[in-house]
Amino acid sequence: MTVFLSSYLNGVDKKGRVSVPAPFRNEMAAHPRQMVVVYTAPEGGYLYGWAYEDFVQLAANIQRMPPLSPVRQRLARAILAAARPLGFDGEGRIMLPDDLMAKAGIDGKVLFAGQGEYFTIWNPERYDGQVADDAAFTNDDLTALSDAWEKMVAEQKGQ
Repeated sequence: MTVFLSSYLNGVDKKGRVSVPAPFRNEMAAHPRQMVVVYTAPEGGYLYGWAYEDFVQLAANIQRMPPLSPVRQRLARAILAAARPLGFDGEGRIMLPDDLMAKAGIDGKVLFAGQGEYFTIWNPERYDGQVADDAAFTNDDLTALSDAWEKMVAEQKGQ
């Protein structure tokens, strides 16, 4: 299982090339396809990045929904149709497409934020703003985490 942790600030050149952080590349090293799948967050303002094989699992979950389901259709348009598989060059860089950079407001610098099984790619100022906004939910989020942890422990004891 791929686990992306920490945050990294990297430069983006005029062609849209950016070095994927070495710890993220190392995390993907065991995957047969050395590719990152990137798409604009449906809620806007940043990009999602997945190891190719992990993205295929996400796609499979979408495809398990009934084919004509409106929810499946929306997710397929927002995620699957928007996804761009990007290969690494010899220096560990990917080339972010211009339209994705524009949607994420990326220009010159990019922040990679580990999110567990995937990572996000941000304009650094937007990321800082989101983190500041998130602070208002810290107590509620910690309570939700504690509740989930207690539920998991109870389920393990019941087995």
